[in-house]
Amino acid sequence: MEGGAMTEAWEVTRQLNGGTQKKHDTQTTTDDQPASCCCGQRCSTCFSIFMKYTVGRSLQLLFYMLDIATDVGVALTDYHNGDTIFAYITLGLVFLPGLLFSLYAITEVFSSHTGLLVCLKAPLWLLSFPLLPLWPILRDLHQIYHGVMALFPSSRTHHLECLNRPSRAYFVKFLEAFTEAAPQFLLRLYKITLRRQEMPFSHLETIEVLQLSFSLFSLATTVISTYQKNVTTNQIINGDLEDNQRFKLPCCIQIVATLWWASFLVARFEVMALFSGALKWWIFVVIGIHVVLVFLFQTVAAGKNRLKRIFIYLFSAFVFIFAYIEFNMKTRIKVAPWFPYTIYSTLVFVENSIMLVVWFLTQQNATSHFTQADKEIFTTHREYLLFIHYGSFCFGLVMMILTFCCVSKESRDTETKGEEEEMRTVLKS
Repeated sequence: MEGGAMTEAWEVTRQLNGGTQKKHDTQTTTDDQPASCCCGQRCSTCFSIFMKYTVGRSLQLLFYMLDIATDVGVALTDYHNGDTIFAYITLGLVFLPGLLFSLYAITEVFSSHTGLLVCLKAPLWLLSFPLLPLWPILRDLHQIYHGVMALFPSSRTHHLECLNRPSRAYFVKFLEAFTEAAPQFLLRLYKITLRRQEMPFSHLETIEVLQLSFSLFSLATTVISTYQKNVTTNQIINGDLEDNQRFKLPCCIQIVATLWWASFLVARFEVMALFSGALKWWIFVVIGIHVVLVFLFQTVAAGKNRLKRIFIYLFSAFVFIFAYIEFNMKTRIKVAPWFPYTIYSTLVFVENSIMLVVWFLTQQNATSHFTQADKEIFTTHREYLLFIHYGSFCFGLVMMILTFCCVSKESRDTETKGEEEEMRTVLKS
């Protein structure tokens, strides 16, 4: 595993508890036979299947569709309001994940096929990119169907086998989160700041609130989902980033971790939008410096697929603008699980603070000619925005600490239970 230290801690939970869950999920049992759910509690096999594959997949499908629908709705609203540039950019970002996946698939075609197969497959992938955002929808519908049919004991084995078949549809959903939802979120906040630069975010339309909410949820849940699938760099390079859930965190830890990343993302996007609204293109300088710093911390191994590694590490450095994901960080020394997250949080905090200071100074200069009453109003609003940023960041920090505490406690409790069961087995024998 090329992931960072936190995945190692979560991997302990998977090894101690996740394997038992998978065993119960894949065997044919009666409805009243106990199985482990994601909370580590004993429950019926039907309930476990129902919550994981029916309820869980239905919610994923709903939020994924609403995320895309609100993006299209905002693009149409911008077009009717005469903001054609924002409308075209918003609509183009909807199809960007499909285009990126098509280009990735074409490289796979050229590396594994020659001759007529290349001439046939490469153009098909390129022409199919507008339809690729529908792939995760079809995958979720497939999972929901087999999840419902697996509730019946007579056909459970067959449908569980269908549920466990991997699919590369997750790669499209991953790209949708970081190349569509994240840029959409930043683009929308930037447009909102342009309305009243003296009082940013003072007016939000309903469709914008919906778009921002679903994009934020998509980003936060994708980060957690990537952890749960134990995604590594080699999987991406070899084309093995598949939709097969390797282990499952307890529900309470998933909720806490989602709050953690949602709070961090709110603070991050707010600062980037304020900075870009005041200094325009300078935001790309900040992004470029961040990408270079993160890229230099990654190991680009010489040898097979080196060029592909460089592009993937550059892409992951872009992802790290918004969130830290462990799939491509090699730890040369064994460190505590919280250590890489502390480094990343410190880097983001420093970047955010510098951008906030620069923005605050530019705003003071912009309102220097205002009356004293107006200055007080604008100053109060700016202080309110500062409070939102640091409040969200600190809340996310608390949720991060709580997540690590819960993961450590879960690992210790599960290990203790495993030792007790092993001791009872020894005594019986």
